[in-house]
Amino acid sequence: MAPALCMRVQWSDLVESTAEQRRQEGFLAKILMVFSCRKVVCGCGYPKEQHLEEAIKSPFFLGKEWEPQRHVQEMPTDAFGDISFTGLGQKVGKYVRVSSNTPPRVIYQLMTQCWGLDAPNLLISVTGGAKNFNMKLRLRNIFRRGLVKVAQTTGAWIITGGSHAGVMKQVGESVRDFTISSSYKEGEITTIGIATWGTVYNRHSLIYPMGGFPAEYMMDEESQGNLSCLDCNHSHFILVDDGTHGRYGVEIPFRTKLEKFISEQTKVKGGVAIKIPIVCVVLEGGPGTLNTIYNAISNGTPCVIVEGSGRVADVIAQVANLPIPKITIRLIQKKLSLLFQDSLEQFTESKIVEWTKKIQDIVRSRQLLTIFREGKDGQQDVDVAILQAMLKASRNRDHFGHENWDHQLKLAVAWNRVDIARSEIFTDDHEWKPSDLQPMMAAALIDNKPEFVKLFLEQGVRLKEFGTWDTLVYLYDNMAPTSLFYGKLQKVLLEEKERSAFAKVPRVHLHHVSQVLWELLGDFTQPLYPKPKNTERHQLSIAVPHIKLNVQGVSLRSLYKRSAGRFTFTMDPVRDLLIWATVQNRKELADIIWAQGQDCIAAALACSKMLKELSKEEDDTDSKEDMLTLAEEYEHQAIGKEGLAASFPISEQSGPL
Repeated sequence: MAPALCMRVQWSDLVESTAEQRRQEGFLAKILMVFSCRKVVCGCGYPKEQHLEEAIKSPFFLGKEWEPQRHVQEMPTDAFGDISFTGLGQKVGKYVRVSSNTPPRVIYQLMTQCWGLDAPNLLISVTGGAKNFNMKLRLRNIFRRGLVKVAQTTGAWIITGGSHAGVMKQVGESVRDFTISSSYKEGEITTIGIATWGTVYNRHSLIYPMGGFPAEYMMDEESQGNLSCLDCNHSHFILVDDGTHGRYGVEIPFRTKLEKFISEQTKVKGGVAIKIPIVCVVLEGGPGTLNTIYNAISNGTPCVIVEGSGRVADVIAQVANLPIPKITIRLIQKKLSLLFQDSLEQFTESKIVEWTKKIQDIVRSRQLLTIFREGKDGQQDVDVAILQAMLKASRNRDHFGHENWDHQLKLAVAWNRVDIARSEIFTDDHEWKPSDLQPMMAAALIDNKPEFVKLFLEQGVRLKEFGTWDTLVYLYDNMAPTSLFYGKLQKVLLEEKERSAFAKVPRVHLHHVSQVLWELLGDFTQPLYPKPKNTERHQLSIAVPHIKLNVQGVSLRSLYKRSAGRFTFTMDPVRDLLIWATVQNRKELADIIWAQGQDCIAAALACSKMLKELSKEEDDTDSKEDMLTLAEEYEHQAIGKEGLAASFPISEQSGPL
């Protein structure tokens, strides 16, 4: 019996542990496939000696034609964990051996919960030639640079066949080059290889019933024969098993279902919800690649074909702009004879007819088809072509309606590609109202995307109209969980819960924020945001002392206005947004907001003081240094506003205004 593994998650088998190994052991229920034969080699492709004893001896199996449904038994997986490529330093990835009929939701849960991957903002499915092929050096470099750029800037997942050959090797080397040249802060690119378990060379080294942490895997291309080595530059591997040995393509239906499932998931970020978009990128390829493109187009998935990469990609690229009636059987036959010279004999007359029909259907869906041509119309970047393909596909789907433009802007913000927004969305084809942009302005602030904040300000968004009480509450409620201020805010909420005996932690309100600010500023100020009474929000009349801040004897304007013995609180959107950005140490955002204000002296001094206090609790050396640098900058900006010498120190004495 061939020890071919599948995966079936049995929640009753989950074990309790904090260690990653235990978590994976618990998540991965293990399955073994059992089947029998009388011949030296079974119908599954495995030799007799690799079958289990009960499979060989059982009269139930003997003398029967091999059928996967009849002769395969699923058992717990014995191959999962970390994979370390021998001789390649500290590079370690994740791997798992799964059944070909494992539900996509289980795999997605494994990836996001067990492996800890963030849901992608974009899914890039790369397909094409499975064997090594030649591509012009310039085109190869353009492809590699563009692929990693789109993945790195958008937070995408790249999915390939995972082998160290063909287009998969090209993708792996693209990621490798990026990793070598990039800094740690730029992050890793998630590159997922989905391969057939039965075609993986040296797969026995991955078998660890309790998980390999790590499993040492050696690449040996000289000895692999008809099998394939895994590519060392991929970060994750899903090895799909149906119980067969040496049969390629087992993973294709599995991969298609998984990609479709992922593309149907909704990701919420910065208060904006979008379904995860998917795009198919094609290099070179043979008959299998044509089927992949055809199925992708049929399912509404946009495809980017890289012209100049060879074979199928070039056949489609060369006829893509032709009217459908001109894409004839004779023309396709001519293209095949030029581009498939070494394997032309595989194309029978019926096969050419089939290819012609499929290519016609592919070209007919022009809104889903994008051809990347090097240097065409100034087009130099594959990343731009990929993102343009996504926008073109979504634009057509909603018939150019307002809702569609909004969706395209959501995609551009999610990808953090302000260049795409400028060139493809903010055009003469659609007139944007400033109010239409406010939800995305909030998303850009929350996700710390200063270039988009600048763009929205250019497009007419005014901070005085944007920075309402409710907006500010929303921004504080969605602060970066890693920020020190967020932790302090949560502490205030927990304390209120304990005092009030609430069943759950209360939601953030500005008086909670005010309490944290007061703790940081000390005697500098009374609470900045008073607790609202009833429905009072934007303008509140409250009896509180005014702020007392001095700069070298120069009094600063109060944040409160006196009215008949009381003080009327008034929102100051620029000041309030500046404080929100500053307490998260977001310098670029703070600089943009500061530039929109006219008199932010008190806020600048308060921000300087808060940063100094927060820096005392910051463990990260770089963040601490950034805080102190920004604090000093605020001091000089505030003093400069008053026309004082930049060398004057800031007084922390309280005094009358």
